Amino acid sequence: MRRTTICRSKRGAVLALAAVPLLVGVLRAQDTTHVDTTRAQDTTHAAAAQTGQLPATHTVSRGETLWSISQLYFADPLLWPEIYRLNTSVVEDPHWIYPGEVLTFAGEAPTDTATTVAQGKADSVKADTTKADTTKADTVVAAGLPPDTTQPAPVEPPPPPPPTAEAYQTIFDRTRTRTEQVRDVLRAYANQPYRPVRRGEFYSAGWLTEQERLPWAAVLGTTSKPAIHRLSERTTAMQFEEIAIAPSGKASYHVGDSLLLARISAQVPGWGDQVLPMGVARVTAVQPRQVLADVILEFGQVRDGQQALPLEPFKDPGNVRPAPVAQGLEGHIIKARDLHALSGAQQIFFIDRGRADGVVPGDVFEVYQPATGELGSRSEEVRLQLMIVHTREHSASGLVIQVTHPDVAPGMAVRLVKKMPS
Repeated sequence: MRRTTICRSKRGAVLALAAVPLLVGVLRAQDTTHVDTTRAQDTTHAAAAQTGQLPATHTVSRGETLWSISQLYFADPLLWPEIYRLNTSVVEDPHWIYPGEVLTFAGEAPTDTATTVAQGKADSVKADTTKADTTKADTVVAAGLPPDTTQPAPVEPPPPPPPTAEAYQTIFDRTRTRTEQVRDVLRAYANQPYRPVRRGEFYSAGWLTEQERLPWAAVLGTTSKPAIHRLSERTTAMQFEEIAIAPSGKASYHVGDSLLLARISAQVPGWGDQVLPMGVARVTAVQPRQVLADVILEFGQVRDGQQALPLEPFKDPGNVRPAPVAQGLEGHIIKARDLHALSGAQQIFFIDRGRADGVVPGDVFEVYQPATGELGSRSEEVRLQLMIVHTREHSASGLVIQVTHPDVAPGMAVRLVKKMPS
């Protein structure tokens, strides 16, 4: 039989190959024992803040921000509102600080947030060192060497203390409680401003002239000429456009005066003409033969051929509510301002009671159908509620605010149910 002999050189090579993994484990264990000193140094300022050893002042340098200064002294850039709170007399806007400004720390340490951050970093460094020591011990056992009994057994670090409640709140942390929010909402509902008559309702309502001769002026149309020839000679003015007016000899005009632009729609027997407002214009120039004005409000289409009248002043009744009355003033419907088969909200009706009867804007009338008293007939029925928005001497204009039955005809009875305080 042929024998195979292993030479000494081959045996040495095999041993060398077997020792390579052990050397690698030793080297790895030596590398893990190295602790990053820069991480431990990051807690220097945090420890100084924890013990209260902060400098009294800090002079701002070029390029610094409250964010970077908080990182420098508190080890947490999110604590910059604390620096701003201590230096509101120096820093007007926390987003802008300037070189040369002296920030005061007043010897106070920040909240427990910086302490918690520093403690967390120290614990992480300690945990890394412990892990390195255990790895080293495992490597020594793997290499067949006796373990190092001089190293203390790893001790589990205690849990960090719970954060304490802050004794104050910065301007960025103040929040409204739920009770305060609900109180504000209820206050808004309970104290809503009440306006019985608005200015726009007063001017756009329309009214009856009651055979009175008024100083009407003729609207000539817009002063702007179209670039393209038009077939119709009628002109239409939009809001903020300039119009020309032929003045009336019975009225005087001055720059800044307001004029009511209206259309005379129909004549009501016994009550004169029906005036339907189209807008409001303000005089900008007074010339010998015409008056120029700018349209500032539009209720309808402003065109040439309409009329202009000096604007009646509006008396604001204030934030008052009408009081209910019993057996109030009675009257009748004269007519509706617009022709509608069925009555609806925001329509205007004219009644035969006015200033001479004590009617003022804000009064509330109800339109009703009285009981006939016949067999099988129904009792009194309320059809509409009208709020008076414009008054004349013997007539008034009522705005529909509530509809119970839309069938309303001229001559139907009205009754005062709410009266404004005199």
